[in-house]
Amino acid sequence: MNQDYNIILINLDGFRKDKIDLCPTLKLLKENNYFFPNMFTVAPYTFSALPAVFSGMYPSRNGANAYYNMFKFKSNEITTLAQLLKQGGYYSCCDVIDDSVVPRSGFDEYNIYDEENVNFLERHKEMIKQLSKKEKFFLFLHNTETHKHLVRDIVQQYGKNEDDSEYYKLKNENHERYNSYLPLCDNYISGIVNSLDEFGLSHNTILIFFADHGTSCGEKIGEKFYGVFTYDYTINVFCIINIPNRSSKIINQQCMTIDLFPTIAELANVPIQNESIRIQGKNLLSFVNDIETVDRDIFVETGGLYGPWPSPEKHNVFCIRNKEKKLIYNDTPQTWEFYDLKNDPNELNNIYDENLEEICIFKDKLVTHFQENNIKTHLTF
Repeated sequence: MNQDYNIILINLDGFRKDKIDLCPTLKLLKENNYFFPNMFTVAPYTFSALPAVFSGMYPSRNGANAYYNMFKFKSNEITTLAQLLKQGGYYSCCDVIDDSVVPRSGFDEYNIYDEENVNFLERHKEMIKQLSKKEKFFLFLHNTETHKHLVRDIVQQYGKNEDDSEYYKLKNENHERYNSYLPLCDNYISGIVNSLDEFGLSHNTILIFFADHGTSCGEKIGEKFYGVFTYDYTINVFCIINIPNRSSKIINQQCMTIDLFPTIAELANVPIQNESIRIQGKNLLSFVNDIETVDRDIFVETGGLYGPWPSPEKHNVFCIRNKEKKLIYNDTPQTWEFYDLKNDPNELNNIYDENLEEICIFKDKLVTHFQENNIKTHLTF
């Protein structure tokens, strides 16, 4: 791209893809910009999901590969997205809940908010106003409003020492609770969009909204929130990219959150030349421009703080997804699952059969992924 654009990247923490149409502003953005409904997070919890975005790498490659490894990001070995953009002349700024979610490397301003008292819209509009004075800027905003209310309400109602079996019986109520937070989220999105006009930035600013992971509403027993399993309700996220004077397009091919790194680099006209970056994501504009038309294999890894087999020190649940099929490997109990997502979108019928050729192909790909990323499991290669 020839023009220099400001770039605003906004994470709607824990926002479920199936709730987009309940937010009028977000729905309108989806319909009038580049929309990626089949984007998948590489890890369904923030402490691994966001470092993956800023490295363009799987958690197993960048070091932030467990809840307890949130500070083990390999900063000395990895050029982050913020660093790359700073090298390209961007003034780089962020606003996050704490310094465990995004590496500090490359940011001229690293801001941390108080989640209990923050007014996200007022705070972020003021940041955009101040940055509008810069020649060109990159701004990352971490909005935890929906996530905050959901976790707070569930924790209050279902304490750690209480029987939470009722939670899984009340899916409709759980969804209604989630939906009650959406108006505030949509008001924020509307305010941010309007601020670009207000501060004279609409013509030269790329605005990107994405979710780092989804959130459970009780779909699977053992996962009240997220981060425990790799089912679609937490791993199938979304991305909306608004580029001034570009037409809308729905990109239905499978892609991943780590693909945001090379995409933003190209949008910013900043070449990725240093081989030491070793990014694993692929440019999303290849889909936009019809250069690439085939689904990409999706690999996801996680290790929950709770659930049937907690693993906060090491990821122990993995999956590969493609062509509406998904293979899951649970390393702690060493069990397999295979789902036909076209006929079983809620992943209720495990049809794993180790003798099926299709499953063997998926398994070989997953094992190759383990080998390439030095992931240690109980499997023998």
